[in-house]
Amino acid sequence: MADTDDLDDIHGFFQFANVSDSEDDDGLFVSAKPRTVEFDVHAINYTPKIDEDEWFDHSQTTDVDDWINTHTGMDEVTFTVQNLYFKGEYGRAVDICKQAVVALYKKHGPNMRVAFMRELLEIGAKSAIRIEDLDNLEYFYDWYEQCGGKNPGYCIFRAEALTKLRRLDQALEQHIEYLDQRRLDAQVWELIGELLVSIGDTKPYSGTGVQTSWLRLALGAFFVSHSVIRGCKGWRSSELAIKRKQLQTEQLLKHATETLRKVSPGAASASSGSDCEVMVWELCKTESTLDEASQQHLLQSCTDRLATCVKWIFAHLSLGSLDDVADEDDEEKNAADL
Repeated sequence: MADTDDLDDIHGFFQFANVSDSEDDDGLFVSAKPRTVEFDVHAINYTPKIDEDEWFDHSQTTDVDDWINTHTGMDEVTFTVQNLYFKGEYGRAVDICKQAVVALYKKHGPNMRVAFMRELLEIGAKSAIRIEDLDNLEYFYDWYEQCGGKNPGYCIFRAEALTKLRRLDQALEQHIEYLDQRRLDAQVWELIGELLVSIGDTKPYSGTGVQTSWLRLALGAFFVSHSVIRGCKGWRSSELAIKRKQLQTEQLLKHATETLRKVSPGAASASSGSDCEVMVWELCKTESTLDEASQQHLLQSCTDRLATCVKWIFAHLSLGSLDDVADEDDEEKNAADL
């Protein structure tokens, strides 16, 4: 058996020998003594960044390559181009975005964070659209394609850029890809209608009977948009929501009326008056009908990519099940609000 003097060594826990339990002795753990630090308040020269206007913008004093490589450089560049966009300085936003994209890729290569790159490309492209800079818009779009991704929002951005680049069939394809994920977006159906009108105005369709088929198809898209707005029961009662719905409805009615005049001038004239809106939508519903021969003629005049889009639209212009789908969509929105 071990001697009692050795208990400090063989015990399973740390033992602190010769520690006094006396109240007059602080023992091992001595309480900290308060310390006083003296300094001159007036000598402090510090202003929080948030109190400085455009504290993040070093574009006038720092090269973008060097700026990106600082600890907070990427965030500051992003804040700067966002600020320039909202101030309307689109040219500067395009230039900085373009330099930042190159610098970012140079720094990270294929391993870069796609989220940073995507944000720069979107701001750069939207700025280029504002100033009709199609060369830089195409530059940003080509980079954007390399980012990949299936988020519905990416489809909307691609469609906007492609429409501006007059690659209308690809823009239509992106809108359809979006609707495959969010089928009841009235605004996207309206954009599809506008695209169909634009396609009908291009060669080889312009001035032919096929152009009328494109316009009828557009009326169908406008009518679907109207039906979605009308069938939605989830509009909020706030002033902002009511105003937004009114603006969207008025714009849609304007596009539908203009297209209707091209398809059937006499019918469009007859729809004027107090019941104008009701008549326009009734006419859109009837005038959007294409018989089998017209459908086949339209499809035969299309490229393969465009024909695929047109077939999808034909399949979704059947409005029989639209109300049921709208009810399901409203239930999901109401559940989300709760």
